[in-house]
Amino acid sequence: MQLNRICSALAIATALSLSACSSSPDLSTPYTVSSDQESAEGSIIHVDKTNRMITIRGAQGDEYDVYAADEVRNFDQLQVGDRIALTYTSAIAVDIQPAGSGELAATLEDDGNTAEAGAKPGGSASETATVVTEVTAVDTSANTISLKGPRGNEVTLDVAREDLRAALRKVKVGDLLRVTYSEAVAVNITPRP
Repeated sequence: MQLNRICSALAIATALSLSACSSSPDLSTPYTVSSDQESAEGSIIHVDKTNRMITIRGAQGDEYDVYAADEVRNFDQLQVGDRIALTYTSAIAVDIQPAGSGELAATLEDDGNTAEAGAKPGGSASETATVVTEVTAVDTSANTISLKGPRGNEVTLDVAREDLRAALRKVKVGDLLRVTYSEAVAVNITPRP
């Protein structure tokens, strides 16, 4: 995800956060509204060193091509038959902050590590996008909340769940809604047996 995609993803992330919580939330403290983790394993069946592409066959027989950017160290060590284990995690958290407690903003933080020189390719990467928006309207009869983003764009979202509709009564115009979206991926490559 890149910073210019954060603002366009705001409506989606906020809509998810307002419809995905499983218990009545306390919107004054951060809480995770959705979290997902997926793991996959497969074997390398083709390595195109010229174009830095590998073809992986998953456990179910599905095949897919993956481009290894220049940041992938030790690419030349990859061989047909090497096993790949991949873990992908994503989470959305949201909290309401009092009016005037901060500024509207969109930030992106990257982190990660790569294999040491000479080691098998592998590593991890994570990205956290945070968007702080201002509540511009709350309509408890229509069950909607309107938000103004850091670029001045406004969006009105429906609040579908009953427990969140009750929590909506606590939100005031001018409050800040902070939505944090995190995703991380870890890759481990082991030699063929």
